[in-house]
Amino acid sequence: MLIKVSLPAYAELQAPIYAYIAKLKVKSGDWVEGKYYLDLAISKLSLVKSDELYIDSLESISGIYLVRGNYAETIVYVQKMADYAHDSKNKRGEIVALNRLALIYIQLDLFQLAVEPLQMALTLARETKNYDGEFLATLYLICVHINLPEVGPQETFELTIVAENIPSRLNNNNGYLTRFKGIVQQQLGNFSAAEKWLKLALNKAESDHDIRLLQAVSKNLAELYVVTNKPLLALDYAIMSLRYNNKMPHSNNSAAIQYLLSNIYQLMGDDKNSLKYLRAYANFQHLANETNTISLVTTMDKRIENIKSQHEYAELNNSFLINKVMVEENKNKQQQSIFILIALGLVFCFFIIVFFVHHRMLKAQVVTSMKDGLTGVFCRSYLKSYLPAVQSRFERETDPELSLGALIIDCDDFKFINDTFGHAGGDKALKAIVNTITTQIREHDLLIRWGGDEFVLICESVSHSQMRELAKRIIRSISDLLIEYDQATLSVTISAGYALHDKNEKFNFDELIKTADGFLLTTKRSGKNNYLGSKNNGLSATDFSKIFSKGIV
Repeated sequence: MLIKVSLPAYAELQAPIYAYIAKLKVKSGDWVEGKYYLDLAISKLSLVKSDELYIDSLESISGIYLVRGNYAETIVYVQKMADYAHDSKNKRGEIVALNRLALIYIQLDLFQLAVEPLQMALTLARETKNYDGEFLATLYLICVHINLPEVGPQETFELTIVAENIPSRLNNNNGYLTRFKGIVQQQLGNFSAAEKWLKLALNKAESDHDIRLLQAVSKNLAELYVVTNKPLLALDYAIMSLRYNNKMPHSNNSAAIQYLLSNIYQLMGDDKNSLKYLRAYANFQHLANETNTISLVTTMDKRIENIKSQHEYAELNNSFLINKVMVEENKNKQQQSIFILIALGLVFCFFIIVFFVHHRMLKAQVVTSMKDGLTGVFCRSYLKSYLPAVQSRFERETDPELSLGALIIDCDDFKFINDTFGHAGGDKALKAIVNTITTQIREHDLLIRWGGDEFVLICESVSHSQMRELAKRIIRSISDLLIEYDQATLSVTISAGYALHDKNEKFNFDELIKTADGFLLTTKRSGKNNYLGSKNNGLSATDFSKIFSKGIV
């Protein structure tokens, strides 16, 4: 039953109360009723005059969108929080916004990008003795360190000790910190300690009825048992993780769990089920079009080749064995032996052809899954297999004027188009924008749908003047675009930011994207329908801090 709260004497309490109710509803799995209260909370935001209540409202609203996996809307409300916190000089709001921005990066597997906002959040939290903010920032930083290969497990272990000693109310038997302790112990090779901590985290998750933690810890236990060669236990926990994942509001981890199940069946020698879950992984990629799933084409190729090689080896051994027996038993039956060998050879060739075709079909299916179903351009997951070749060509480039460029494009006020013409109108506008951009770029430039109405254009061997002219052409061509839809004419504009990789610096695509994104956000703040860019891919820590202080991050 829907309950409408009416507090005329306390109007500014309505937004935080509605937002809190919405958060409870969404966490319990009731999105319909949660959405009702969420819309009420958003409609009442203008009535909130208290800084703290406004920050609380935005924290709850952005948290709901984050749980739902709607990162575009999450970022919108995180930026509102950052703007408001800066204008009102509310340090707690700045810390919350920085931590939430980092959490978005973490959920999108952009761990390197999460480091700087977390370090800024830690500095602010320690200066203001905000222990809750400090604990969350430290917790998120542990997660980042676990996933960065350049950070050693001993350093991460020391950070868990730091987290334990923060006097935060959130630090009371925190299941997530316990889980991280288990993962770090596994990285250190202490498998018995890892199992102990992970099971403690699982017990905590069960007592709190925390589905997200149950899903994550079950997957970690499955991975631990794979490493310790206990496939049956690994299988039980992987299936458990998939079951919990299916109860969550979004299924961002389904692909990774399907791939884990494929690994487990391979460990058990069950090639049939191993390939079955590889197919499920590819199908999930194709249907869900996730932004944070991992491209594993090379690994899949190797796995199928290994399975094929095992069958080839068995067939080859059989043919040699039969040949040897035939020769030893009766050397006079040469014609019969030759016939049998030819037949075996034909069967062998047929088997190879079947595996080859199957392999190519599966690979094509996975590649197709990396294409955006609406616009036809590649999704972000394609970068995993694309970037190594880009790095190689970048490092071999000898012309000092040419480098790797990245242009980030974002549609201006796209929410207005969706609200006015519906998502069908928005979809038509996105397709028209992509078609127009493709007429302006070179054949070997790569356009990627980064998420929502944001796109990234990657240009290799490009000069600064070429990049600037390209941005100018794209901006102009989109602003001239007229889109006919449902007896109406839509017009759109875009904003863009670009950066070129410093030829003297080590290859760092994340930093390149981060810099281009900074210019994009500055463009948005300065009036939209324009572009900004730079020859280099580096923003200093001071520059980044200034950008954030203006509410851009």
